[in-house]
Amino acid sequence: MNKYISIFKILTVLLLLSAFLSGCAAKVNTSPKRRVVRSDTGTKVWKSKRPAGKIISGPVRYERMTRQSSELAARRLSARSQDMKSWRDLGPHLRKSIEYTRRNPSGGLALNRNELRLTWGQLRKSLEDLERLLPRLDKNPELLGRNFVWYELLSGAEMTGYYTPVIEASLTRKGPYQYPVYRVPPDLRKARPGQTHPWSEQLRKAYRVEHGKILPYYSRREIDIDRVLAGRGLEVAWLKDPVDLFYMHVQGGGVLRLPDGRLRTAVFSGSNGLSFKGLGSILYRNSILKKNELSREKIKSYLLSNPGHMWKLMAENESYIFFKITRGQPLGAIGKPLKAKVSLASDPQLIPLGAIVSFRADIYPAKNSPAHRVNGVGLAQDTGKAIRGARLDYYIGTGNEFKYGAHHLKNQIPVYLLISRSALRR
Repeated sequence: MNKYISIFKILTVLLLLSAFLSGCAAKVNTSPKRRVVRSDTGTKVWKSKRPAGKIISGPVRYERMTRQSSELAARRLSARSQDMKSWRDLGPHLRKSIEYTRRNPSGGLALNRNELRLTWGQLRKSLEDLERLLPRLDKNPELLGRNFVWYELLSGAEMTGYYTPVIEASLTRKGPYQYPVYRVPPDLRKARPGQTHPWSEQLRKAYRVEHGKILPYYSRREIDIDRVLAGRGLEVAWLKDPVDLFYMHVQGGGVLRLPDGRLRTAVFSGSNGLSFKGLGSILYRNSILKKNELSREKIKSYLLSNPGHMWKLMAENESYIFFKITRGQPLGAIGKPLKAKVSLASDPQLIPLGAIVSFRADIYPAKNSPAHRVNGVGLAQDTGKAIRGARLDYYIGTGNEFKYGAHHLKNQIPVYLLISRSALRR
């Protein structure tokens, strides 16, 4: 009997102990702590990886894609979407970029970022490898993923469009042609490579010397309003429209249609080195137009309707461009003619000149027309003062028929930098 009582007591103790431990366990929170990021820390919190091809938020940086992902991306590319019959058509434009990269020291850094460093030699090798691969890409586009490493720009990039306008002009001042296009003035000086000066970075780009003093070069206000360059024989053409002249400065060039129908090209040949401000931001900051009214057409309409304010507003953009008149095609920053649907303007600190870029964008060629999808391979062949950071400017073409498509291209797009695997082994 005592034996059964002892067993009963032991079982009772065990049951009580089990209940006690279960209660304690219920109070323990085993789920991981949620990470809390204060809004004032500046830390970027990444969103989930895009399931539907959307851009994820985060800092501007490159990430190497897997070979399988690169091959899948390469299969989506289409030469026809860039108005080329075959990838072979890309060859002449690749050679222009190859010539540019050869002008730079092979071991010099073309791109110097924490996550990715590339030399000019590696860029040139990548261009040469792509040129050799072109005859095989029409049948086997995945070779571009197999032979090249694709570096995805994780933040994506804002893509805008530009074109070369055809502008009414005269080589002499007459009738309605009253707004001058200036060549580089002889008193505009630039520091020689490696030369150091005790003045600001802006003055290293362009300056003038007056009575032995080093001064910034003349601003747009001094040139357009005070007319400090007038009467010095620097005029190389005259335009009808002052706003067209301003936008020719923004574009860095234009095609001029002379009164007799001949065409000439205004090519960038220098600048005053001062800071750039866009007309849209100027009018918005002055509470003249709202954000949804900042189309080029509305900006131009306001300025021409308010000539009393026009020159002062345009003068807030201190940057001024000088041109030379040629019979050739519009040139990019690499000193070679641009190719429609291929050439890109980029920030060289993020996408160096000469780089191969893959991208996807939708272009609306005309009002109320369906979008034209481009799955393309572009070449970084141009730059611009307004092109900074994660932004690409896509060259649409030469002629006013491309105006609508260029002005209505503004999207956040996926971007990839392509470097050949053999170049990376160097």
